[in-house]
Amino acid sequence: MLGEFLRAPCPPFDYVQHDCSRWLDRYLVARGHRSPMAAIGIQYASEREAQLVIGRGGGLLALWSAGMASIDVVKVETPEPGDVAILSIPTDDGTDETCGIWTGVRWASVHRNGTMFGVGEPLSIWRA
Repeated sequence: MLGEFLRAPCPPFDYVQHDCSRWLDRYLVARGHRSPMAAIGIQYASEREAQLVIGRGGGLLALWSAGMASIDVVKVETPEPGDVAILSIPTDDGTDETCGIWTGVRWASVHRNGTMFGVGEPLSIWRA
């Protein structure tokens, strides 16, 4: 399931259909979970609105922690392939936090230039 998800075509990066949060939300729904974004009412339709939502929510980690708790996804210390996280990694928007999926070797995440695979320090990991 993970390989299929990561190989599936994605729309170009934007803040309406395909950013790091919407991508991770789709992955969790594909895994049979409820949408964490919908569960806590995260909505935005532009980069500016996304920045406001993240800022008002206390940051990406705080928002995702609330979303994952609301759908009863278990937090873990060590990732297994397919687990998800909020990562501390330099980002193009300067927030230095992004969503990631553990492949078993490295983290996959979505950025303006597409899906990237690399290293990052997980701030919080959940068993997907």
